[in-house]
Amino acid sequence: MAWGKSKGGGGGCVSWLALAVALAALWLAWSAYQRTGGTFDQVTAGVRNLDRSFSVDADGEWRSALDKARERLQEHRSAVEGARNLEQVRRDVERIRESLARAFQGTGEVSKSKWRDLDGDLERLQAQLREGGSRALATLDETLEKMKR
Repeated sequence: MAWGKSKGGGGGCVSWLALAVALAALWLAWSAYQRTGGTFDQVTAGVRNLDRSFSVDADGEWRSALDKARERLQEHRSAVEGARNLEQVRRDVERIRESLARAFQGTGEVSKSKWRDLDGDLERLQAQLREGGSRALATLDETLEKMKR
């Protein structure tokens, strides 16, 4: 009779043998892993807290983007003070707003609230630079101060 043709048997012994070999290989691998100093906690560290939703914490990527934006705005302070190249500064403020909008995506509600406030100030600065008023310098200084906090 060929293997698998009968209802009651065929392959039972082979499957038990395969299971025993697999368990022996697992035990051997675990023994070797423990000899190198590994623990079960290290093995399962990658699968813990998978049910958490992803969010960027307070020291996340947006913090470095905010620092870079503050530095770029600080470089333009003398140009705004002397009312030189205001159109170039306005375009740079626009790029900074776009960059910060990307950096703040996926952050928590508190961070987004701060971002909306900061973005409003940057939008006001952008409008003042377009008009060429003297208020742009005061707005720039206020914005830089907010970015430090």
